[in-house]
Amino acid sequence: MNNKLAFKFFFITVIIGVLFASCDKDFNDIGTDVIGDNHFDFENITTSSVVAFNQATNIVQSNNLPVNSLGIYNNPVFGKTKANFVTQLSIDVANSNPTFDPAFFIAIDSVVLSVPYFSRKVSVTNSVGTYELDSIQGTSPINLKVFESGYFLTDLDPSTDFQESQLFYSDENNRFDAAKVGNLLNNSTNEKENVAFVPSVKEYVQYKRDNVLNFTEEVDKRLSPRMSLHLNKDFFLSKIINAPDGKLFNNDAFRKYFRGLYFQVADAEVGQLMNLDFTKGDVTVYYNEYAHENADGLSSTPETIVYFDHDKDETTPEIAQKILKTYIMTMTGNTVNLLEQTNNPNFSNAIANPNSIIGDEKLYLKGGAQGAMTIIDLFGRNEANKGVTAELEDIKNQGWLINDASLTFFIDQTSMIGAAEPQRIYLYDLTNKRPLYDYSTDGSKNVKYPILSKSVFGGILEKEEVTDGRGIQYKIRITNHIRNLIRNDSTNVRLGLVVTQSINEIRNVRLKTPISTEFVSLDRIPAASVMNPFGTILWGNTPNVPENKKLKLEIYYTKPN
Repeated sequence: MNNKLAFKFFFITVIIGVLFASCDKDFNDIGTDVIGDNHFDFENITTSSVVAFNQATNIVQSNNLPVNSLGIYNNPVFGKTKANFVTQLSIDVANSNPTFDPAFFIAIDSVVLSVPYFSRKVSVTNSVGTYELDSIQGTSPINLKVFESGYFLTDLDPSTDFQESQLFYSDENNRFDAAKVGNLLNNSTNEKENVAFVPSVKEYVQYKRDNVLNFTEEVDKRLSPRMSLHLNKDFFLSKIINAPDGKLFNNDAFRKYFRGLYFQVADAEVGQLMNLDFTKGDVTVYYNEYAHENADGLSSTPETIVYFDHDKDETTPEIAQKILKTYIMTMTGNTVNLLEQTNNPNFSNAIANPNSIIGDEKLYLKGGAQGAMTIIDLFGRNEANKGVTAELEDIKNQGWLINDASLTFFIDQTSMIGAAEPQRIYLYDLTNKRPLYDYSTDGSKNVKYPILSKSVFGGILEKEEVTDGRGIQYKIRITNHIRNLIRNDSTNVRLGLVVTQSINEIRNVRLKTPISTEFVSLDRIPAASVMNPFGTILWGNTPNVPENKKLKLEIYYTKPN
């Protein structure tokens, strides 16, 4: 299989080398002559003079991430992750300061919290879609609780005189747990919505409403699978419908009044861990306005009013008027992901004492909180001379023109048995905390599966070509990075390698406690790594690593005859 991959890789790299040539004027001008006159020979070199070692990341900033984790997953390799979540709610500015007319009696049908899962539609039969869920690990039910949050998530940090953004960290669960308000909101009698919650793969169906039954059996919309929880109607009648004047005037007033929702998962040894984009979720209050006709005007709660409940068959109220309405609150305010990690001893020991001189035999990558990354020095190390080593200097002196260059990381398949594997890893400029030039110049997109975008840059999990095949390797192309080192005398910066949940997310988040040692200075990591709680184990390139599994830097080049 390796020979087959190598054969394909050679021809692909030649083509990509020509495409990338337009990014380098010198190479493009010379390359034109090369093709016409055949003055050059194509050659390649594989070097193991790459120092790669483990680095623990510890507690991380975890507010306002694009994707958040919720649930429990006991990873057989890395340990147990438990994830809680806090979010503010937002009201539609166009419908702010609503008038709940006192001339009407208002009754709530239901309050539904909805958050879509990451999923893909695999077929449609008689208009009914069949889906596969993504970004969910584990199979056991979890005890999911939703409370009103009593902690105000401010935008700006008071300790900086409100000049800097407020930061929240992954280990602050106690702060939010102590501030939760009132009783359980997802108190449905359906245990699948609380004490035995399991994500459903079924499509989410919304039914039409009418003035008789409220919700009919006629389908209004068919949507992708999503978390759907019925919340306490009395709470929202009091909090929203009967809100004091001015509390729903705008989002600033609303969020100070209703500080948001706190999602809490009861501790357990097994469960399920979901990655969710909560910004696509909402809380919808379905309510009815009833007008009462009598001599004294409109009465209070008449005994004749019976309103719809999803779990019951109800009769038709004998009311003169009935107006169906909704009030929607989206989950687009400030958020915090609260991550509790209990690392396995083997994982803890592996990242506790990294060999930053010659590198580590096994490289541990894990996202979330208390995770790990890999630090990489290409061509060995010579920090006193801006990373210029004897090998790099020799390559520069050869006058090579770089057609293609890549780093290949092989997975320790034995160690990863039974563990979820991350779909993507991300290599970046750790020194300057920014993407590599190869990342920035890769315009490839995958609209259907965004995590597979920037496929030329790579870092995508390559699996065995069998059903349920396991991961073999990750390959990352760094052609332009190597070109710049050799032809443009760029600094040989230190590189960082992490798992990623979103290859398009390049911003960084801070470590709660910056790391400073003789060889490492680290105060932030890519946010997309925090979003992905899973991990992998890769082979390094120390002497004990099997030769065919060693981390390698492979360079295809041309040189004058």
